[in-house]
Amino acid sequence: MKLKNLSDFVNKYKNQKNINIFLRCDLNITENDLSRIDMSIPTINKLLNCKFINKVVICSHLGRPKYREPELSLKNRVLKELESKIKRKIKFIDYDRSLKFPDFYKSDNKIFLLENIRFFDGELNNSEELSRSLSSMCDVFINDAFGASHRKHSSVYGISFLMDSYAGSLMSKELSALTQINSESNGKSALIIGGAKIEDKSGILVNLLEKVDKVIIGGGMIANFLTMNLDNKMRKIFLNNRNKIYLPEDLLVSENFSEHSDKKTINSINYDDSQIIVDIGKKSINSISKLLKDIKVVLWNGSMGVFEWEQCNMGTRSLINLLKERNLKTYAGGGSTIEAINKFDHKSSFEHVSSGGGAFLELLEKGALPGMENLVKNE
Repeated sequence: MKLKNLSDFVNKYKNQKNINIFLRCDLNITENDLSRIDMSIPTINKLLNCKFINKVVICSHLGRPKYREPELSLKNRVLKELESKIKRKIKFIDYDRSLKFPDFYKSDNKIFLLENIRFFDGELNNSEELSRSLSSMCDVFINDAFGASHRKHSSVYGISFLMDSYAGSLMSKELSALTQINSESNGKSALIIGGAKIEDKSGILVNLLEKVDKVIIGGGMIANFLTMNLDNKMRKIFLNNRNKIYLPEDLLVSENFSEHSDKKTINSINYDDSQIIVDIGKKSINSISKLLKDIKVVLWNGSMGVFEWEQCNMGTRSLINLLKERNLKTYAGGGSTIEAINKFDHKSSFEHVSSGGGAFLELLEKGALPGMENLVKNE
């Protein structure tokens, strides 16, 4: 699969004038990690350097707001960080319930940042009304929000049916990495999957299980396997593939989810669901080291524990060191995974660090994402 990219876009429009661009980025940053802004800058700068472009509207989500939560407004940190990195003044487009966006139409500025798209009713259910209102501002849609492209949302999916659509630099890079992973036919592979909730990853875990030689479970989802709190399909697959799936044998647990609460290391067989898993133990790291002995390619998504807390970062930190020392071809993805890599090492130690978590795994599983559907090049 090949996508229509920025070169295709430039070749088509370079002799035209006053083209307006709707650019969907993934600027879903955290307090400690701004890397998603950094990953979006190449596309933004390339568009700003095109003389035939009149205006660029940048659109993104931030967090999962249940209403217009002030702390999740892009007007705060995202706007300031973007302006600092591109060294230009950005006009902010405030939330507008009427979807008429006067801040855009009345301004002669070249670059705009739309308020958190998830503040708008209809984004999450792919509202045609919202898609049409967004598309009416511009002539061309460019999707560089790889991390959101596994979702059929208005600003990622619906809008692409209404405009001439292209992939940004980051989107193209992510697809190239997938092609590279699929070409890694020599040697065994392992999937390391962690994080807090199995609900977000059970389907992908089931489908990727057949494609890898080992699966290593980490994070809070370990509890689901130890207590067999799994749906029927996952439970059956787990029991039938017990020799393929590794569960850590020692855990760091706490009675309360607090950085300052008392913690202790226990054997996994002694775990009960009143305890909260905050990290894996040293025995588990040693076992993982042995499991990876013959592995050549690693797919990693999700931390081993609450690595943000000093007392609970041993598992994630040791895993990163292990992957680096073994010089394994590691393809990592996901917000918390990126944050951990930035905290304990550097992305250059990895073959590829994806801007997406669920999108990264779904692309591996299915070979395409909903947000790519209308970006495919017809050949």
